[in-house]
Amino acid sequence: MYPPLLFCPSALNAADRAMKSADPGCERGSMRRRQPHAGRLAGAAAAMLVSILLGGCASYQDEPVAAERVVSGWRNPAALIPRNDFDSYVAQVTEELRHHRLPFDASRAEAELRAVAPFKITPDQRCETDTPRGIAILIHGLSDTAFAMRDLATTLSKQCFEARALLLPGHGTRPADLMAVGHDEWLSHVDAAVRRARAESPYVVIAGFSLGAAVALTVAAQAHGNVDAVIGLAPAYRIRSEFVARQARWMATFRPWLDLGPREDFARYGAMPTQGIASTMAVLGTMEERMRRQGQIRTPWLIVQSEDDEVIDVDRNRQFFATHAGDARSLLVNYFSAPREQTEGNRAVWLPAAEPSLRVVGISHLAVHISPENPHYGESGTYRNCGSPPFRTEDEVRTCKQAQRVWYGVGGQSPPAGEAGARATFNPHYRDLERRIGEFLGSVDGRYHSQAAKGRGEP
Repeated sequence: MYPPLLFCPSALNAADRAMKSADPGCERGSMRRRQPHAGRLAGAAAAMLVSILLGGCASYQDEPVAAERVVSGWRNPAALIPRNDFDSYVAQVTEELRHHRLPFDASRAEAELRAVAPFKITPDQRCETDTPRGIAILIHGLSDTAFAMRDLATTLSKQCFEARALLLPGHGTRPADLMAVGHDEWLSHVDAAVRRARAESPYVVIAGFSLGAAVALTVAAQAHGNVDAVIGLAPAYRIRSEFVARQARWMATFRPWLDLGPREDFARYGAMPTQGIASTMAVLGTMEERMRRQGQIRTPWLIVQSEDDEVIDVDRNRQFFATHAGDARSLLVNYFSAPREQTEGNRAVWLPAAEPSLRVVGISHLAVHISPENPHYGESGTYRNCGSPPFRTEDEVRTCKQAQRVWYGVGGQSPPAGEAGARATFNPHYRDLERRIGEFLGSVDGRYHSQAAKGRGEP
């Protein structure tokens, strides 16, 4: 299964590149004159785009079961906004899931429900205080669930924060429920959670993965002092197939399903309604508008991304950071596999992605924020992402699924000869990332190391 924001990666990127080749200025609204052959190229690219959007993703031939295509839950998202105490919010959303969620494995329905529901983790018991250092609001990505933020929540708990993981409206139940909500509901839920956190704590952090990172920054840009730090993990501020994704808004009316992929993971959707992509692009549009009004963001801002990422545009993310990061404590962490020019001076850290001891050659979009010890996505987890044709051969997929051990990487990276390869689903350097997150948060409130870290004897 490929990442939800890059629904058909190879084909959509090809269409995107073809459109930009036809009109080099189309990406940034340039008025540059077209080349003589641009019309033919644009026509071919447009035909490719229409074929993709009307025909769906070639990699997924099986349609989801009928129940997945019928809106069931999240019909009144305003009733589930986390305005009051967080425990009540968790209980209400959990009940919504209980009534409308389609389990991946019916025999484990209740365990799955508990795993994907919003949750709260209190400060580590070694923090030696009854009062949390602060409150962290965590936001998952498109098609994901709160489960995706479990490792980060644990990390923040070690830093003596109370971590609160939200479930964005339309998620956790069935894919069709993304048709019942829009970007406004996502933003209003997160904004309410931030306001509630600020009423309870003098130190509020907002962190998100992928789409969740864009939602977090959008809310922080208009939070008027309610947010003290922002963290974006594999942030979808800029995405590779942006031109194509923008077309989802008008395509949704007559092509309601963009990806009809089979479900392979209890913690995220397999199919993707076009409305989900349209709502994502609406978040990015709102983010752009708010950041343009704000200019530089004066809130300390941490970005963590991988040069191997197949979904986000890491180069444009760096430009975005350079333009808008106005606080000297802001930091950009880049994992890389191939040598490249390193920019951003002392506000950027460049780290090798590979880790042979864990059989990792690259870090994918889905891996940045996941620990190797994660029971589902980790090195010994229950889930393995082997991909599917036409992006991988049937032999490669079969070998990946049958192998006792695999090498982890991204498209274009090959495992050693004779070895099986899978898409990376964890960050082999997560423990180091934990330390860097702790240092970043310490630069905001002056507490450079957590009590929990000291209790473990860490420096």
